[in-house]
Amino acid sequence: MVNIQQWASRQLKDYDESRPGTLFSEGVLLDVEEGYRLQSAVAELRRSRGECVIGYKVGCTSSTIRTQLGIDHCITGRLFDSERFQSGATLSRKRYANLAIEGELAVELSRTPEEQDFDGNGIPSCVAHVFPVIELHNYVLRGERPTAGELIANNAIHAGFVAGHGNSQLERHEEFAAGPVSISTSDQLAIDDSMNFRLLEECSSNELIPTIHSSLRWLQGILKRRGEQLSAGQIILTGSIASLIPIQGSCYIRVDIPPFGSVEASFVT
Repeated sequence: MVNIQQWASRQLKDYDESRPGTLFSEGVLLDVEEGYRLQSAVAELRRSRGECVIGYKVGCTSSTIRTQLGIDHCITGRLFDSERFQSGATLSRKRYANLAIEGELAVELSRTPEEQDFDGNGIPSCVAHVFPVIELHNYVLRGERPTAGELIANNAIHAGFVAGHGNSQLERHEEFAAGPVSISTSDQLAIDDSMNFRLLEECSSNELIPTIHSSLRWLQGILKRRGEQLSAGQIILTGSIASLIPIQGSCYIRVDIPPFGSVEASFVT
C-alpha cells in the first residue's frame, strides 16, 4: 500500500535540502492519481508551516516539453507565495537541484472561470492580468524512466517563478500583433546599457493565447474532479511553448514576450 503521509514528510525534507524526489531512486512507481495524492499531502505540510498556495502551474502543454520529459499529457502543480520573485531578482543556483527555466505567460484571475469565458479567440474574460514569467525547475528525475507519477509527485518539478509586470493596456484586445517569444542570456550580472545578450531560443507567438485558453479550461476541469476550483486573485502559469533550458553557471536571463513585456533575473553560483 502506498504510504502517502510517510512519503510526504520525506518528500518535503528532500525538497528543503535541494535533493528532491530521492524515493524515486529506490524503485518507487506511482500512477497519476497517486502522484497527485502525494503532491497534495506535501502541500498540506507546507501550509501547516505557514506557506500559502497562490495558484497553479500547468505543465507539459507543448510537444517540445512533452518530448523532453517523456510525457504525453498535461500535468499541474501548486504555486507558493514563498517562491514568487519580482523581475530583476538575483537567485542562487545552490537552492535548486539542476536548475532549469522556462519562459512563458502567467495570468491572474478576476473570478472563477466559466465555460463562456472560452468563447471567441481573445484572452478569457475571467483573466484580470497577463504577464511574462521565468519559471524555475528542479530538473531532476530519479526513476529508471520519466513517469507522470514522479513528475506530479515532485510538484511538476516546479521550484518557483520570477514575475514580470505585464501590459494591462493590451490584455483585453481580441486581436493584437504579438511578437515572438525570445529567451536571451548575458554573462554580465549587473544591469546596464552595455549588456550584450545572446539568444538562447526564439519561437512563434501563435500558440500563446490558445495555450492560455486550453490550460485554464483543462485546469478548471481537473480541479473540479478533485473538489476544488479556481478563484479570484489566483495566479496560473499557463505553460511554455519554448524548451526547458538548463542554467549551468552564473548568468543573466531575459524573457521577452511582446506585447506583454519582459522579465529578467540573475542567477549566481
